[in-house]
Amino acid sequence: MHIPIQVIPLQPDGCHLMITGNINGLKANILLDTGASKTIMDVNRVSHYLGNPEIKAFDKPVMGMGNGKIESWATKFSEFSLGALSLSDWPVVLVDLKPINDSYAVYDLPRIDMVLGGDLLMHLKAVIDYQNKVFIINMKE
Repeated sequence: MHIPIQVIPLQPDGCHLMITGNINGLKANILLDTGASKTIMDVNRVSHYLGNPEIKAFDKPVMGMGNGKIESWATKFSEFSLGALSLSDWPVVLVDLKPINDSYAVYDLPRIDMVLGGDLLMHLKAVIDYQNKVFIINMKE
């Protein structure tokens, strides 16, 4: 399955890669991040997408680009889909993406609802085709 990638230009020569998916049937902007070990969701968007899910403290340290530990929680998607592929009960770490989204807003860039990390990239047997700007999922339902 091929999903188009939107290239988000940053600074003079950097970029982020964004795809669109659905969380419980609602459109979500998803940042592809091969450097993130876990899939995360913006804690500020949980009620919008998941209603009132069971949320627990995430018991492992979540590290960002800085030196400090990032406050985090854990829950599960009841339904997450990319194209025709749908997953249920997938664990997700919740963190505050407001500082990143505030920076994006200054440059009129799309809000990040979720960061698709290494755990889900591996599960999906994903390939990022940079030349053709497509995200390829090789996993069968």
